[in-house]
Amino acid sequence: MAENEKNEEKKKSSINIKFIVIALAMMVITALISIAAFTFFVAPNGLIGGTTIQEPVRAPGVLYDPGGEFKTNLADPGGRRYLLAQISLELNMQKRDEKVIAELDEQLPIVRDRVLAVLSAKTIDDFQSHEGRERVKREILIALNKQFGADKFRNVYFIDIVYQ
Repeated sequence: MAENEKNEEKKKSSINIKFIVIALAMMVITALISIAAFTFFVAPNGLIGGTTIQEPVRAPGVLYDPGGEFKTNLADPGGRRYLLAQISLELNMQKRDEKVIAELDEQLPIVRDRVLAVLSAKTIDDFQSHEGRERVKREILIALNKQFGADKFRNVYFIDIVYQ
């Protein structure tokens, strides 16, 4: 009988040890999955390693005012919608060069025409979202750099936008 009790006790302790090992293994796996999910979904720059990639900070360029507001009909069906916008253009230079500014002032009708050509080809939907406005800015930038040189303008800023 004593031997039976020892075998029973051995089996119970063996089951208890297996249960503890399985429970610990499951806790470790759950913890690893939680850490991985947090690292990849909640903290996309990652916690492990602590390195983040930052874009270099660049000094702002010289701002150029292309002459007041831009008023144009939009390309919506029926042609009854219009846009009133004021923009500022960032030139790709660090210091104000009066010669370059004077040249742009002389060619202001061309600058305004390029901007109006892009704006008038847009619909009201293009201005109702942040992504749409960013696309319009890129198109204006491309049109101006195509006209005046590959890197004369660095950015386009909307100062005011009204559409109806």
